[in-house]
Amino acid sequence: MDRKKWAIGDKLLFGLGLSLFGILLFVLVVGVIVALVAGWGGEKQTRTSNSLPMQDKEKTLRERTSNSAGKR
Repeated sequence: MDRKKWAIGDKLLFGLGLSLFGILLFVLVVGVIVALVAGWGGEKQTRTSNSLPMQDKEKTLRERTSNSAGKR
């Protein structure tokens, strides 16, 4: 298949395809490099949660009513 005989639309489409492939390949390579460097850090990040443990609703309700009755 001789590219010199292609119509202008075919040449543009081929160029666009190569450009998109180059961008995709670049993003993939950079992503792999970033993942390797981030994993290489050695620092273990611990996930912290600001949530409270679940409490018994009846117990908390009783504590609230007894606290508010004692304050009066």
